[in-house]
Amino acid sequence: MSSSESPSPANALNRLISGPFGAFMLKPWYDPIALQGVVRFFMPASRAWAAANQSGGDASAFLESLGRPRAVGKSLARAVVETSMRHQAYRAAEAAWQQAALQGDAQVLAACEARRMAAADYWMRARTLFIPAHLINPFAAVKFNIESEAEVERRHGARLASPALMFPGADESDGVLATPLCDINGRSIKWVRFPAAQFSHDAHGWARVEEPRQGDVAGAVIFCHGIMMEREQWSSLYDQAQVFLAPEGGRIAVVSPEGPGHGRRMRPGYYGGEPVLADGVGGIADYFAAHVVEIGRLIAWARKTYGCRVAVAGVSLGALTAQLVVSAAKHWPKECQPDAALLLTTNESLLDVTYNGSLAGELGFPTQLAAAGWTPARIDRFRPLVEPGAAAVPPDRIVCVLGTTDTVTPYGGGERLVGRWNIPPANVFRWHGGHFAAAFSVLRDRAPIHRFKAALAEA
Repeated sequence: MSSSESPSPANALNRLISGPFGAFMLKPWYDPIALQGVVRFFMPASRAWAAANQSGGDASAFLESLGRPRAVGKSLARAVVETSMRHQAYRAAEAAWQQAALQGDAQVLAACEARRMAAADYWMRARTLFIPAHLINPFAAVKFNIESEAEVERRHGARLASPALMFPGADESDGVLATPLCDINGRSIKWVRFPAAQFSHDAHGWARVEEPRQGDVAGAVIFCHGIMMEREQWSSLYDQAQVFLAPEGGRIAVVSPEGPGHGRRMRPGYYGGEPVLADGVGGIADYFAAHVVEIGRLIAWARKTYGCRVAVAGVSLGALTAQLVVSAAKHWPKECQPDAALLLTTNESLLDVTYNGSLAGELGFPTQLAAAGWTPARIDRFRPLVEPGAAAVPPDRIVCVLGTTDTVTPYGGGERLVGRWNIPPANVFRWHGGHFAAAFSVLRDRAPIHRFKAALAEA
């Protein structure tokens, strides 16, 4: 068996969640534990890992990037060097992959993908090397550098003049390049490279495209990931694309773009998704300003490529992105407008998530905002840039999955969106659990996916 045909760890994780272990785990007790694991261990280790990536293996540069005085013992110095070496190996594998992606040989690309994915996963796992040092002298979870109100106003203020100006350029789809279609782990996969939108802080992004193994594509979904979720880097990450690719209910192609600041688009000195939090209101506004427009362009690309209905979906930060697409599409050409939407663990209000959400609270996000002069009243001016207005998609084509004990994107905010958009009861699914459990729940209960596929077919 070749490396490009090896069993997928992500598929193994999916099966684990689908089985008895998932039935035990996806309960209300799971989320508080998962949240503490993310905030107390994953994010601080990621912060040190990001500093090591920027250091080139030099301990002094590591400390400078970290921005916090501390001693560097032998084990921590070795972790910095090892992380730098893994980073360089990944960059070499990624460069070879990108060259193969643009050359048009499917077999070469599949082989390069196996090497790239192995190098990426090995590099990402270098975070664990920093856990011992973190236990002795904790690292910060986020390198906060909250932008001032004046800076956000300078960059985004003009977008507030008109709803049509908030997310312009969704129809600018020139420059999207597709790789050959490869057979990888028994799945039909290709990638598209697309020009990055304004405010993305980079030149272009990539999206993984998975197509049904047999038959024509009957529909397509652009799936937006959550914060710090990087499917192109972690081989064992929960693979939500599989719930759409299952043959029952239609043959769906899944387009999974990397959001700004994640994966290949990671900003130097930061881990994936960190700038969304680190920059405060400006970071959130930048992310949505860029990614919402990019999703509109990918909707147009998928419609042209497959000649079928196209939906938008997302989980957590991805759901917040998807619902902004549903709202912004009122001002876009028809080819950029989604025909249906699926929102997993969402909330109508970023203010609610910021000031009442448990993840934001555990990170001290409201305190950081206050120290930089931000108040809820000052943030309120920018709410139209980060919160949805009226929906461009009919309510019977919008499906929601909410966790009844969700404290990350608090459950009440999701219910308020359901009421404001008049989403019918048959399209709203409530999982008795929190944010993470509800996100995983579609692996155990496919009813939301079946309803979503039906809504897309009815469009």
